[in-house]
Amino acid sequence: MLVGAEHDAPYERPHLSKGFLLGTVPRDRLRLRPPDQYRELGVELVLGERVVELRLEDRVVMLEGGGTIAWDRLCVATGSDARRLDGFEHALYLRELPEAETLQGLIESSAGLDVIGAGFIGCEVAAVARQKGCAVRVHEALQQPLLRVLGPELGDYLAGVHRAHGVDLRVNVKSLPNMAEHVLVAVGSEPRTILAQEAGLPVDGGIVVDERGRTPVEGVFAAGDATRFWHPLLQTRIRVEHFQTAQRQGFVVGRAMAGMAEPYREVPWFWSDQYDLNLQYVGAGLTWDETITRGDFGKPPFTVFYRQGGRLVGAAGINDHHTVARVRRVMEARAPVTAPQLEDPGFDLRSALA
Repeated sequence: MLVGAEHDAPYERPHLSKGFLLGTVPRDRLRLRPPDQYRELGVELVLGERVVELRLEDRVVMLEGGGTIAWDRLCVATGSDARRLDGFEHALYLRELPEAETLQGLIESSAGLDVIGAGFIGCEVAAVARQKGCAVRVHEALQQPLLRVLGPELGDYLAGVHRAHGVDLRVNVKSLPNMAEHVLVAVGSEPRTILAQEAGLPVDGGIVVDERGRTPVEGVFAAGDATRFWHPLLQTRIRVEHFQTAQRQGFVVGRAMAGMAEPYREVPWFWSDQYDLNLQYVGAGLTWDETITRGDFGKPPFTVFYRQGGRLVGAAGINDHHTVARVRRVMEARAPVTAPQLEDPGFDLRSALA
C-alpha cells in the first residue's frame, strides 16, 4: 500500500525544472509507471491522503481524514520540501506538479521573473525562462552559482553561460532589492522528518538509517531524500537530494523489506540541463583540496575531477557523459587512478578497472 498526500500518481520530479517547463516532456510522460502496472504488481495507491502520525508501537499510521492503516513493515519515504524564506511566503516554490504548472504558465506569458538562488533548480528555471523569451534576474548569496558543489572555476564558467544568454545574474547578494511581481525562491531543500521525529525515530539532518534503509525500530525503514544513510563506500553518512539516488536507494530498501541483505553502495550521480549544456556530476558533494581538468576547460566537452588527499571524491562533466560514466565505475571499484591519467583524454578510464 502506497500512501501519498498528492492527488497525482507517482511521477518524476526532475523534469519539473527541465523538460516539463520547456514543453518537451508532456504531463503524461512524467509518470513513473502506467496506472495498470500498479494493479499488476499488487500495489494499492492511496492518493490525496496525508499521514499525520506513525504509531510505531501500535503498528498503524493515522490519516488526516481520521482513518488508520495497519502495517507489518513500514517505509517512511516523505522526501523533502523546498526551503522557505521569511518574507517570501507568497513567492513561488517548485517542488510538486501543480507548482510547476503555475510556473510554466507564468514563463509562457513572458512575464518577468526574479529567481532567488542559483543552485540547480534556480539555474535550470532561469535557462528555460530565457529560452522562452522571459526576462530573468537571478540573485545568489555566494560568489558563483553552485559554488559549494562545483567550486569557483566551474561556477564562474556557468555564470558566464547564463549571462551570455541574457540572464541578469547577481552574485554576492547580501540584501534583496524590490522584486518583480513574480518571484521563484530556489534556495535548497529540507528533509520532511517531522513524522519520523514525532514517532521517536533518530533524526540528524535526515532520518538516520543504515546502508539498507533500516531504522533502529524493527520493521521500520526509510528511503529517499528524507534520509541520511550510511554509505559503505564513502564511509560516511550522506543525504542526497537527487532523483537517481532516491530511486536506486529505494530499490535496495524495498529489497531489504522483503528480506534481502544487499546494501546500497552506488556513488551518487545526477544531471542538469541548462541551454545546450548537459552537466553530469558523480559524487556526494564531499570537500576537496585539488581539481584536475580533462579537456579544454570552458570548451565542452570537458570534465573537472575533485580529489581530497589524492583520493577521487567527485567529477563534473560538461557535455561529457562518457567520462562521467566511466569515472563513476572507477570510484565504485575504488580503482587507483593517477592525476596524469585523469588529465589525459587519451587514457581510457575503463582500463583502470582491470
